[in-house]
Amino acid sequence: MNIAIIGCGAIAKTRHAPAVAVNPDAVLYAVCDQTRANADALAEQYGARAFYDVNEAITDPAVDAVIICTPERFHCTHVVAALEAGKDVLCEKPLAMTPQEGAQILDAWHKSGRRLMVAFAQRLTAEHQLGKKLLREGVIGKPIAFRTELAHKGVEYASIGGPTPDFYDKHLAGVGDVMLSVGCHRVDLVRYLFDSPIKAVSAVTPTIDKTYADGSPIKAADHAMILAEMENGIQGSIWISWCDYGRPERGTTIYGTEGIMRLCTGPGVVVEKPDGSVEEHIVQQDPDAWQQITHHFIAYLGGKAPICDGNDGQACLLAMEAIRKSNDEKHRVLVEEVK
Repeated sequence: MNIAIIGCGAIAKTRHAPAVAVNPDAVLYAVCDQTRANADALAEQYGARAFYDVNEAITDPAVDAVIICTPERFHCTHVVAALEAGKDVLCEKPLAMTPQEGAQILDAWHKSGRRLMVAFAQRLTAEHQLGKKLLREGVIGKPIAFRTELAHKGVEYASIGGPTPDFYDKHLAGVGDVMLSVGCHRVDLVRYLFDSPIKAVSAVTPTIDKTYADGSPIKAADHAMILAEMENGIQGSIWISWCDYGRPERGTTIYGTEGIMRLCTGPGVVVEKPDGSVEEHIVQQDPDAWQQITHHFIAYLGGKAPICDGNDGQACLLAMEAIRKSNDEKHRVLVEEVK
């Protein structure tokens, strides 16, 4: 299975390329980046072919599947081109910038008959996998509410590729905002954990602290506070931020009729019961956990059911559009009414 990686930035270098290289069922055949030095360096490291034009890489008849790692604003164009070229696709999150772009991708996907997966990697972390299993087993009774957060001090301080002081001036326009960059993970995660779509949201997504180099506020949300109602009746809060200037917060607490469950707040999954007893479920940490989504995609190419597909990517975009609309119009928004 020959795979081409489109976009040779940090996420390609630290996650997807190493995973493809060690997977026995795939070959890192090609890498592509318009910055020739980036493509050349990654190609040399893995013995792959370097491309500098996306269409040339995508249409190469030797390529069976592509992994899209370009900035978010290019996802729609690149995913559609790959599907129309008859390639299977793994797209980095989010699937696109808007539901309208997502609809274009779904149309191309359905016409192509190819495979499409979105890199919602948090579905595959050990804590979330175990948490979902325990929920299904009823260890805290019926889930009724949740609280989840994904917050850190901003990309200028830390990112996959290291601190990026000029991020807001040079890269923000291609990324969108904190919800597209970070929040999409948690919007998808609650859908996954509770096996339920998001029904409605009430949201505030301000710009509270981030600035461009000249000191003016960025023209994008750097913080989001969301009340989400799931189709199955579970309700909860989602907090997303680039303005958490302490230790990053990645926890999820789920409240049930027979206890509560805490995910990613310690070494594993913690269950607390009404009688005061505490159960600690320790999970084995995988140093390459963030590469598991790539291995899962390769297994998908081999016939395994995907852990998420294009429909999940579009469902996330629709929920995030409802969040945007709720902030702008200052009222609760039903996701099904978003177009």
